Amino acid sequence: MFVETDKKEALTELIDTFYKEAGELGWQGQINDCVAKIFVEMLLETQRGLKDYSWSLIIPEHGVTANWLIYQIDNFTIQKMGRMNQEASCLEYTIEKWDDRLRLAAKYNIILDDDDNI
Repeated sequence: MFVETDKKEALTELIDTFYKEAGELGWQGQINDCVAKIFVEMLLETQRGLKDYSWSLIIPEHGVTANWLIYQIDNFTIQKMGRMNQEASCLEYTIEKWDDRLRLAAKYNIILDDDDNI
């Protein structure tokens, strides 16, 4: 699916901010629908670890696309999560669990199943 350049930049910046908030150097990769699907899983994983999380993400029946994700988080930033008393360990855990899959999705536009070894 085609994603406009400015939307790709916005999603790249959000993922980069997510990584930086966890104490990582950041993230740079190609945005595609596989990256959007994996990043949604990362957000959901983080959401489960947060005690005071007021933003809820509901996966659409039509599936996750980069455009859909950008629309959903247009006014949402990782900095807002920081004001909600979340622990950096939630972000760190999520990155540790999903980073390899996110990088493969960015590079090859694929999603590995849970049974696949990375």
